Amino acid sequence: MAIFRRVRFVQSVLLLCAALSGFAGAKETDSLFQLSLDDLMAMEVDIASNQKATLRQQPGTVTLLSSSYIEQSGARYLSDLLRQVPGFWVGTDTIGTFSVSFRGIWGMEAKILLMIDGIEQNELAFGSLVLGNRYPVANIQSVEIIRGPGSARYGGQAALAVISVTTKGQQSQGGEIHLYSDLGKGGNHRGLLAFSYADNQRVEGNNLHLGVSASVATGDYSDKDWLALDGYGFSLKDNSDSRPVNLNLNLQYQGWQARMQYDRFEQQDRMLFGDAGLFFSPNLRYTEPNTLSFEHLAVSLDKKWHTNQNLSWEAGISHVSQRPWNSRGQYGHDLVRELSRSRADISALYQFSELSSLLFGATAYREQARVSESYLFDADSRFDGQPDTDNTNLALFAQYQRDLGWAALTLAGRYEDDGAVGSKFVPRLALTRHWKKWHTKLVYNEAFKSPQFDTLASAANAGNEISGTETTSAWELEAGYQLDQNLAFTANLFWMKVEDYIGFNPQTASNTTLGDIATYGLETQAQWQSEHLAMTISHSYFTLGQNSIGDIGVAIDEDAVLGIPNQMFKLNLSYFTDLRSSFNLSAQQIFGRYACVEDLNFICGVPQKLGHESLIDLFYRFNPGRWSLSAGLSNVLDETQYWVQPYRGGQSPIQGQGRRLMLETTQSND
Repeated sequence: MAIFRRVRFVQSVLLLCAALSGFAGAKETDSLFQLSLDDLMAMEVDIASNQKATLRQQPGTVTLLSSSYIEQSGARYLSDLLRQVPGFWVGTDTIGTFSVSFRGIWGMEAKILLMIDGIEQNELAFGSLVLGNRYPVANIQSVEIIRGPGSARYGGQAALAVISVTTKGQQSQGGEIHLYSDLGKGGNHRGLLAFSYADNQRVEGNNLHLGVSASVATGDYSDKDWLALDGYGFSLKDNSDSRPVNLNLNLQYQGWQARMQYDRFEQQDRMLFGDAGLFFSPNLRYTEPNTLSFEHLAVSLDKKWHTNQNLSWEAGISHVSQRPWNSRGQYGHDLVRELSRSRADISALYQFSELSSLLFGATAYREQARVSESYLFDADSRFDGQPDTDNTNLALFAQYQRDLGWAALTLAGRYEDDGAVGSKFVPRLALTRHWKKWHTKLVYNEAFKSPQFDTLASAANAGNEISGTETTSAWELEAGYQLDQNLAFTANLFWMKVEDYIGFNPQTASNTTLGDIATYGLETQAQWQSEHLAMTISHSYFTLGQNSIGDIGVAIDEDAVLGIPNQMFKLNLSYFTDLRSSFNLSAQQIFGRYACVEDLNFICGVPQKLGHESLIDLFYRFNPGRWSLSAGLSNVLDETQYWVQPYRGGQSPIQGQGRRLMLETTQSND
């Protein structure tokens, strides 16, 4: 589309201007060196609550990754940050893409919702959350995560978790230019250039806020060899280049906010569905990489206002255009699809008193999809004999919160009527108690997955029509204790069940309703904060309570699923010598998991158990003022790490990067 070409031109101009221009304004900081544990515990978010509240007061298990945490971590992309959060792990899916699992369940397709500056990012064809070397952290101000279902508030793509990203141009003030360069063995190189700027100006006595962030990057996601299930292989070096391009603009004035987002993610691929091209005419192996691309353009306009001191409103409209899972490849293996969503939202918050409030609202949207070219299926008959289709969705939601004295009560519910799969109602109940150094939470959630266009079409065309939603129910019990001014502990017991799980069936090579799965387990976390040392250490464990889905199970281990580790230890440690310099150590230890490694039929064969993996990154940061210089080592032990497909989909494990040198420089103006 011409609009996408124009956006690419505008983005190039902005990046050039950023590199050549000076900055104005002051950079806001919340340096871990300057914060006490009490300060960290007092940070407020509203991802789960009606109004801003601390993490201990949130009616759910919530994680906050602040700007200082992100800067110190040495992470390059959003997936690097999620790898450090309890319950999450990174895996691979079809065509060499990457996403995350949560608490033992694969979250790629419409199960984990990602929002950036309030706009949903999941692609509209399958609802997939495609990560990998995408969404650079250089432009991320903070990340808020609901570690648990969020459908009651956020709808049908939040069945397992909700990830909300705020970019630097949205709230912060000042300007930065980041330049990253990662050097691996054998000359493998990854580079990134990022720019952000935000400023407030007085216009007729009111603040006008302008924010912009942009980035471009390139580099192979791996420098290792890849072996298919039938033994065929090639080097991923020069065959796995990832090229994310990103632009965010926002303008805020007198309660109005206008946003524009553009994201294009291209990645080389020679694996396809693990067959390297054999499955499709002319049934030959690829000898050169194809280009897989995802394109997302969104515009939105929101307005906030107060009717009186007790009642506030927010209304907005948005339009999203996407071109996901498009490809240009060898042997004419091309695919072109376009989708769009036009959406209207309205919500209100009524404050009955200091002790109680009600958040309620409605959402309506219309989606359209069209496939104009495909080598995988007949484009002219993809959607019930047609090349295009549409769908409408209407939702009503409400959340009531009240302080009962002995506990804070949260009652929520969402009714959603979808033109493709019908109506659904899901409730939510939470009791939270914060008393001196203790806090406790008891949470019950129901959630659902609304299958998207191509999920439904894939199933229907294979004779496995999906007629309803996938549903999730979950219980959580959390307890936390702040021992003193430096140390706090948190433990979370969870039980989660997914019924009518929608996934990939290797026998029909299509999506279908597969069965039910339930997991339960424990996540614990300790946090230490002192003048010179900030440390977070966590342990995650899950096992299976039920699994009727053979395509994700392991016959010889009834407590395991394919590709996802049952146990994980994670550590993030920052040591500050002074305000100018710091050392960071980030480490993850995962215990053995099962993977499909050999099968001439490209399904799985007998899963094999992989060994433990210990991934350690070291990072040094020197920041004397308006510039900073950082250097580090990623995968210090040069450990063999694997990204594993967590179901029988034909994809063999992909080896990650070996040891590499990380270099970074940042220029800012305070």
